[in-house]
Formats: sequence, structure tokens, C-alpha cells
Amino acid sequence: MIRTTIGLSLVAGALCASVTVVVLLRYNFYSRRVRVPFAVLSLVCAVWATAYGFKLMAPTRTGSLLWYQLTWVGAAFAPTAWFVFALAYAGDRTTLTRRNIAALCVEPVLVVLLVVTGVAGTNDLFVAGFDHVTVGSWSYVVAAQGPLYDVHLLYVTTLALVGAVVMGRLLVRGDGTYRRGTLVLLAAAALPLLGFAVDLLGRSPTELQSVPPALGLSALVVLFGLQSDELFDVTPVARDLVLTEIRDGIVVLDDRARVVELNPAARPLFTVPRSSAVGSHVADVCHNSLGMYALLDGDRDRLDLKIEDDDERRYYEATATPIGGTEGHDRGWTVVLRDTTERRRTEAKFRALIENSRDLITVLDAEGTRTYASPSSEQVLGVPRERLEGNGALDRIHPDDYEAVASTFEEGIATSDAVRAEFRTKHADGTWRTLDAVAVNLLDDPAVGGVVVNSRDVTERRRYEQRLRVLNRILRHDLRNDMNVILGHTELLADRLDDPDEMAHVETIRRKARSLVSLGERARQIDKTLHSDERERVPVEITDLLRDRLAAVRDENPSIVLDTYLPEEAWVLATNQVGTAVTNVVDNALEHNDRVLPRVGVSVTTRPADDEVEVRVVDNGPGIPPSELAALESGTETQLQHASGLGLWLVKWILSVSNGSISFEERDGRGTAVVMRFECASAPADSARDGDEELARSDD
Repeated sequence: MIRTTIGLSLVAGALCASVTVVVLLRYNFYSRRVRVPFAVLSLVCAVWATAYGFKLMAPTRTGSLLWYQLTWVGAAFAPTAWFVFALAYAGDRTTLTRRNIAALCVEPVLVVLLVVTGVAGTNDLFVAGFDHVTVGSWSYVVAAQGPLYDVHLLYVTTLALVGAVVMGRLLVRGDGTYRRGTLVLLAAAALPLLGFAVDLLGRSPTELQSVPPALGLSALVVLFGLQSDELFDVTPVARDLVLTEIRDGIVVLDDRARVVELNPAARPLFTVPRSSAVGSHVADVCHNSLGMYALLDGDRDRLDLKIEDDDERRYYEATATPIGGTEGHDRGWTVVLRDTTERRRTEAKFRALIENSRDLITVLDAEGTRTYASPSSEQVLGVPRERLEGNGALDRIHPDDYEAVASTFEEGIATSDAVRAEFRTKHADGTWRTLDAVAVNLLDDPAVGGVVVNSRDVTERRRYEQRLRVLNRILRHDLRNDMNVILGHTELLADRLDDPDEMAHVETIRRKARSLVSLGERARQIDKTLHSDERERVPVEITDLLRDRLAAVRDENPSIVLDTYLPEEAWVLATNQVGTAVTNVVDNALEHNDRVLPRVGVSVTTRPADDEVEVRVVDNGPGIPPSELAALESGTETQLQHASGLGLWLVKWILSVSNGSISFEERDGRGTAVVMRFECASAPADSARDGDEELARSDD
């Protein structure tokens, strides 16, 4: 009997140690939160069984007592390790904190200290003494227990039973995906618990313990579970951390497509309560049973569901992934349910925008073939969308524009930036329509998978602009020529007339003719401004422009009083045409001033706090009529509200392109203050270097 106990105990120790090594090394992909507590449990069991076997084998009393103390290291910590593992396996993160684990370790540490001091004879609280038991040729030490030993038995019995209850509760949850593993663990725990009950209730005359040999049988059960059932492959930790916290619905099915687990987000999939769904075939308790069969059989990639819930329609997308075994035998499925309601609504909004847009929106593949065309194709090109889809996008391009458009398309394929092209394409009625198109490469976007082209019909706009340019050119050319003829004849009349009254008429004709010539010149400037390619904003030094213009004004009109408040320099971020705008404001203040002594003030102020430069032009003239101000501020003219000339319109348009602003302030008495504001800019590096060189030359 003793030989058998010794052999079984040593084998048990080796098997428990093997379980520890296997779990830590071979199965390191398991959850660390579960794997480490189980490895600790196996290790203390290995220490318990091995030390007990050597204790029985020890030939001397000293050796036997040494192994006796080591036996209690394993025996004291094993119940605590089992309880901690049970909580970890069940996913109880609230109870299983570091502080609570440390508190649980207090009792076994005290037991080991009491055993060590009891062996040393310093107290008899746990170990009251030792007796020798002889069975045949074997003699070994048996301890007489102290009063605290029974307290320890009550404590460890409670821990062991509570741990077993925690594990047992997992069986009634319906979590079939880890029910087998739970059964294996409970079976492994039941064997030493049974041995503990035998030792506690009916001790044998030889005082041999049943628990150490039983630990070997438990290790065999665990090794079997690791090899056949992948013991910790699916644990309740995964359920608590994934199933209950993930936003998507998760449904776990067994190999017969029966529901074994689902999280709250998966509830909309089913037509019955959760309690009725668990254990039922998923197709019998879900919406769209036929679709679910097809999803599980692999006949479709996803299942789209439309569910009415509390007078609200919601959309879901279900996908299924088989849970395969090592030899290809399916263990079940994981069904993921995703709420796509917001995505569907967004798609519906964009679809409505696209299908009701007057622009032609097409999607091209990498070869330039249309994969989609919006319904507006019939309005823009006179061709139904069905005839455009599947055909090349360049088929209807004007021959003269073909190469340029093809080159732009290749450029768009090679970059993620938007590219633009204007070209002519053939309408169904045989005419050529001019389209302004912007293309964006979304070939890598799985939701689009193509090049999106937005084309706008600008035929009428281009025709209007062309006619306007022709009319403008002819008007300016004829106006300038005719006014020059009138001015020439006016000069001849002025040389022949001596009557002051007649000369007054001649001066009126001359003034109006020069005004018309100036008007034509301003119209030319406006045409140049509106159609200029120089729309990029650059740093511009504005004070030099003003000084040059004001110096010319003084030379042309010596009687004018000019007050200037200009800093050394002021840099603004604007187009190169900003000088024309500023000088036009000054000219306008002088041109319409009716005072005998005209007075104009010009100031430039930099406001760093607002990141702007303010140019203010004031005069003592009659002011700008309210009707003209209303037209300029609204941006449109009517028969009642219109400007008297083109100067201020030119200023407004230039400032608009420069991202500047213009406002008008009435002054007390007479006159108007025109305020222009620009964004501040830093002086270019080459400008600062040139200024330093010029200063150095002046010092020399």
C-alpha cells in the first residue's frame, strides 16, 4: 500500500509539472489571464504530490520533516490557486483584483509559517507534535494537528467548494462553445476533492493521504482536455470581454447551427426572446430563415435584413464564419450582426443627390470604361444611362480634344489629387456640348472602386463669354477710335473759335470724350482682370505702389491737397493686380471731387492682432450716392441702383480675388472713406536681402 502511494504520488508530481510546462510553453497563445493561474495551480499541485512522495520515502526523521514542510507549501496554496483560477476562467474581473489576490495569499503564507515554526517546536497552534507509524518495513512521520488545523480545513473546504460552484454555474449558461472545457476542468477538480473527502471523513489506520495520488489522475484528465478539446480555446473571458462589450451583434452556433450564445447587440436578429433562442436552430428563430440557411451553407457572403422595430425601420448585415477544427471538422459558426442603418441612410442621401443632380456623374474603371452613369446623362447628352454604362468614356469626345482628355485621364489614374479638363463631347442630336469635368481617383476605395467624374455642361456659359468678349472688344475698339476722331475735331474747333460761350461747349465735348476714352480703358482693364490667369496670391508691398501713384497725381494736379500716412513698408497677400485696385480708389476720389480745393487722405495701417493691413482713402467730395453703395454692396445693378462708372466695380472684383474686403464709411460733413482690408504677409527673403544691399550702398 505504501509503495503504491509513493509511486502514485511521484508520478502525480511529474504529471502536474508536465501540465505546467505544457500550458506555459506549448499553449502560450491562450489567454494569459487564464493560463497563468492554471499553471500556478498545476505547479503547487506538483510540489504537493512530489514532496509527499519523498516524505514517505525519507529514511531519517530530519529528512521526513523537511519534506513534510515542503508538502505544506503545496497543500496550503493549492485551494487558493484553484479558487483564483476558477474566478479567472469565469471572467470575474471585479473580484479578481491584485489586492484581493494578495489578501487570499495571506492564509496559506500563515499556514506555512505555522508549520515551519511547529516543526521547530516554537508553537503548537498548527502542529502539536509528531508520531512514527510503521507499516511492515516502512516507517514515516505523522503529525498531530493543533487547534488551528481545523480552522484551516474549514477555510480550504469553503474555497474549494466555492470554486467548484463558480465552475458549475458555467454549465447552466448554455455556453456550448466552452461547456466541454468546463466539464473537463470540473472532472479534474472532482478527483482530488473526492480524495480530500475520503481523508477528512474516513482516515485510514495508516494515515496515508488520498489527495496527492488523485492529483495525478487530474493531470491526466487535463492533458487529455488540452489535446482533444483545446481546453482554454474558448473561455468565458472571451464572452465577457467580447460578446458583452462589442458594438456588433455576436451569435455563437454549435456544429448543428443551434444558438449557444448571443450578446445584447444580436437581439434584433431573432424573433423570440433570448431564452427561447438559445438551444434552437438559428434559422427557426431568426428573421429571413431561408437567407440564414444560404448564409451558413456558404451560398452567399452576407445576409441583408430589414427589421421594423418600434415603428422604426432598421437595416442589418449578417455574416457567418465557420469555427473549424484541426482536421477540418466544423465545430460551429460565429454570426456577426452589424447595424447598417446609418450607412444606408447616408447612401440614400448621396444617391438622391447624385440622381437628382443636373451634373453628369460617372464612375470609370482603370481602362476608362463607364461602370456607372447618373440619370442626368439624358439631360446633358441626350443618351440614357444604360447606353453609357459599359462603354468607353472617350468614345464621344471631339477628335481635337481626344488626346488632351486621354492624357488627363492617365494623369488622374496616377495620382490621388483631383484633375480637371474641359472638352467637347457629342450630344445625341449631333451637336457638340462643352463639358467642364473634375475627376477623382477612388480606385483603391472598396466602396467605389473607380474614378469618379463630375461633368458640368458649360456650353451656354462659354458661348456667352465668347460673345461678351467679342462685343467688348468691338465696343472698346470703335469707342476709342470714334472718341479720338471727336477729340481731334474738338481741337480744330478750339483753334478757330474765340467766343467764350462757344469755347465752353467745346470744353464740355472734350471732357466727355476723354471720359468715354477713360471708360473704354477701364473696360479693357476689367476684361483683363476677369480673364487673367494670375489668380495666385503673393506677397505685395503696397506702400511703394501708393507713393508712385500719389507722386503722379501731384504732378498732374498741383492744386490738390494730399495727406499721406504711409509706413516704410506694408506687405499684403494679394494678386499682382492689387495695385490697380488701390490706385483706382485714389483716382475715383479725385475724379468726382467738386471742391475748389480738393483734398484726399491716404493711410496704411498694419494690425498684427487681426492679421490684416488696412488701406483707408478719404476725400472731401460729395460722397458716393446711396444707390451706388447699395449696388456695390449687393453685387447687382438695377435701373434704380447702379454705379456711375466701372472703377469701384473693378476694385471690388480685384479684392474679391485677393480675398480682401472693401467697405464705405460716411464722414461728418462731406466726403466718403473707402476702407480696403488685406491679409498680412511676410516680406520675401530676396526683398529683405535687396533692401540690406541698398542700405549698404547708401552708407558708402
